[in-house]
Amino acid sequence: MNYTLETGLRGCLRHPRTMALVMLTLALGLASVMTMLTLLSVLGADPLPGISHTLHLAWADSRETARSGDSDTYGDGSPVPPLWKLADARAMQQLRPDVRQVALVTAPVTLASLDGSARKQVSAAFALGPMLPVFDVPLRHGRYWTPEEEAARTPVVVISRSLSQRLLGREDGTGAEVRLGKHNFRVIGISERWAPRPRPHFLPASDAGWRGEGDEVFAPAEAALASGIEISSTRICDDAGFGGFRFDQVNVEQCRWLVLWAELADAAQQRSYAQSLQAFAADRHAAGIFPRPPLTRLQSMPQWLHLNRVVPDSVRLNLWLAIGLLVLCLVNVAGLLAARFLRRSGEYGVRRVLGAPRRAIIATCLVESTLAGLLGGLLALPLTLAGLWLMRQQGDAYAPLARLDLPLFALLVLLALLTGVLVGLLPALRAARQEPALQVKTL
Repeated sequence: MNYTLETGLRGCLRHPRTMALVMLTLALGLASVMTMLTLLSVLGADPLPGISHTLHLAWADSRETARSGDSDTYGDGSPVPPLWKLADARAMQQLRPDVRQVALVTAPVTLASLDGSARKQVSAAFALGPMLPVFDVPLRHGRYWTPEEEAARTPVVVISRSLSQRLLGREDGTGAEVRLGKHNFRVIGISERWAPRPRPHFLPASDAGWRGEGDEVFAPAEAALASGIEISSTRICDDAGFGGFRFDQVNVEQCRWLVLWAELADAAQQRSYAQSLQAFAADRHAAGIFPRPPLTRLQSMPQWLHLNRVVPDSVRLNLWLAIGLLVLCLVNVAGLLAARFLRRSGEYGVRRVLGAPRRAIIATCLVESTLAGLLGGLLALPLTLAGLWLMRQQGDAYAPLARLDLPLFALLVLLALLTGVLVGLLPALRAARQEPALQVKTL
């Protein structure tokens, strides 16, 4: 075994230009595949590990009667947001009090200290229901708001630790007050940074959820409305009144602007909730509240992200193109290795005449091809890092996330070794099948 390994290693040093070409060809193919695999793994990662499989987006169609030209998708193919009016969302929550449900919206707001000396525009989440525990927002200090505080529209707020440091001058700002809208809000909790990528809980139109730095303000939605906060976000409004717009304020009665999430632990609970949702829509239609026939949807978070094309089709297409390039590289490497092995057919013939079995010849060739694959993988590492750097220079919102981590590096090494074995197997079998007598005559 040691002789076979030594012979294979010595073979790598012969004809160095051919070996360098083998390694470079493998490195280019591996780097192209690893660059796209890294990007795809980042984009396809679970934004809320451990809880996303229990969260389901509920929707009941409350839109006005369909008119000519209406569609369930926008011009770019993205779905019309499954939004709710405030009264409808509240009614659905009351219908199933045994299920934790959260109706929410995210919007940019300006938060300021009471004296106005410090202010910052941040992304805020306004919710009906226990959003923070349902979405597992990490709390560092204080507490969440209670149902009683939400029902009384008490002006309470949870802010991030960094925002507390900036506005209040300390990490634990619980008990202090900040200015939000026209009212002062009492800080009851301090959260850790919460920025799932992509942002799954509220996806505005034409936004796959990769932009922004996460939500830093969390408050009860009705308390926020009472304070006159200007909520600028995706909405679908009826034609009545002013069409839902008045200096970026929401017409609560005429606009759909909330998404509704339900926490459903198992399939039985999902079926039960889906039936309740359908019955809710049927009752509202029969009462004349929903003009359209009952239409509902209950989607898991992964289904919702897939529907919104969080992973762009271009990324998957580029991965297939990279795989095609790798296959082309492997074909070329197989030809180069076959030429290297057949060039030493006389040497292999002498070893066969001296009693070496065919498996020893195959093992020697595989040692050489495997080492070439490993060296090609090591060379692919800087090429992969360069490819990811180029990805980060693009204008896409998800580009900054394209970074190689340890598991993906281990995958690169494993793929390089496997590629070396596979690409060298056919040339090795061909070299071992040569008749020793014919090989010796060539000497």
